[in-house]
Amino acid sequence: MRKITILMIGLGRIGGKFYEQFSNMNPEHVEIIGVSEPNMNNPLLKNVEQRGIPNFPDFEEALDKYGENIDIIMDTSNRSDLKQAIRQKLQDTNNKHSVLVPMVVDYLMWYLLPGSEAIPQSHHGDIGY
Repeated sequence: MRKITILMIGLGRIGGKFYEQFSNMNPEHVEIIGVSEPNMNNPLLKNVEQRGIPNFPDFEEALDKYGENIDIIMDTSNRSDLKQAIRQKLQDTNNKHSVLVPMVVDYLMWYLLPGSEAIPQSHHGDIGY
């Protein structure tokens, strides 16, 4: 089985739970190669550092460093402007390999997590790509 590499953008309420799930998976199957969390007070950053995972407060630095070595970009910021900036960066660098997970798939994966609670969605007018 091929290992899947992930760049996590955002380690808030939702991203933090995905980070914990991915971190507990078999490292031969899933590897978080970097995170992009601008809030340096986020308590998960201590765990990120202990695991030797680099944090790039500016996501563009991670995309520049890893490029097509990123299989999946898991952006849980759920900010459409950020998703658009990521798409633009992928296009500008001709990265046709890395996949930016659409917000609707974030929700689907969230619903698969054990004990997941409802996600307030009123502030997300469009959860499509």
